[in-house]
Parts: sequence; structure tokens; C-alpha cells
Amino acid sequence: MTSPGAALRKFVDRLAPLLPADFGEPVRAMDLRHPQSLAAALPVCRFWPAVAAGGGALLAPLAELSPHLAWVQNPNYVAAPPSPDFLDNYGYAVLAGPGGLVASDILALGVLLLGPGTHYPTHRHPATEIYVVAAGEAEWRKGEALWRRERPGSLIRHETMVPHATRALDDPLLAVYLWRGDLKTHARITAH
Repeated sequence: MTSPGAALRKFVDRLAPLLPADFGEPVRAMDLRHPQSLAAALPVCRFWPAVAAGGGALLAPLAELSPHLAWVQNPNYVAAPPSPDFLDNYGYAVLAGPGGLVASDILALGVLLLGPGTHYPTHRHPATEIYVVAAGEAEWRKGEALWRRERPGSLIRHETMVPHATRALDDPLLAVYLWRGDLKTHARITAH
């Protein structure tokens, strides 16, 4: 079994070349030597085994990290779910950053998992965000723009406070996320 530190390093080494320099350099510079195991699951984790088994450059090291991931939900959404089934089909695991396997106050790195057909409604946050689609196709929207279908390998960027939304399609969506800037303020759902 691969150590969590080795799996996390392998994941970061595969992710960093996919990122623009303003995210790639801080990711490469993170100290990943002593991750803590935080294991916790949510209902959305029922999709994780199939997604993690999908293979690929990013999925293989994430699968190795599976026993150490703590799946959580935004407390704003827990307090006021946007739809009756949203919390059963949404969760994220923090790899680095506040509450992550490794600490970082420069950026947050993690994975978002949405069940098939799940609509993650329009929300915004002060952090600049990048997503790299790791598995599943989804539709993404920024502001009032039209929905865009994005496939695995796609990079999606949201600047600070830009409203955006996501809709998973027929399969679960796994997207790697990175936040820079304000890492402590959780996203809030908004009308736009």
C-alpha cells in the first residue's frame, strides 16, 4: 500500500502541469511530507468506488488516497440545502489547505464529487478557483453565459466573486479544485 504522502505527491506531480502558472507553482511548492489521515464518508461516497476505479493519470493516485479522505460539505449548504436531494449527491475532500490532509494557507486543493444529474446551483466565493475535470462530463456556467459541456481534462477558471454553477450529466462528476486568496470564506448560493 502506498503511503498517503507518496500518493499525494504523485497526484500533485500529475496535476501541476495541467495548471496555469499562478496555481501550478504554489501546488508544486507545497510541503506534502506529513499528511494526516482524516477518513470520513458522506452519502455521495457511494459513487466514489466506480469513479476512482476509472483509471487515468489523476484518478490512480486519488484512489490510493481513498482510505485517508475526509468527505465534507459546505456548512452554508448543510444549513439550507438548495434541493431535497442535494446533500445526498454532493461532497468534497480537502487534500491541502484548511482542514486538509496537509496544511496550507496559500491555497486549497481538493476534489468535488457530484452524483449523476446533480445541479450545483449558482454560487460565488471570494477565492479564485480552478477546476480540472477528472471524471464524468458536466455542464458549467459563469454569470449569465450559456452552459458549456466540459469533459475530463478540461480546465475551468472562476475569478473572485464570479457567480458560477455546475450540472453533472449521466455519470458522477469528479473535479479537482484549487482555491487561491480567501480560503476561509465558504461559497454561498446566490440568484446571480
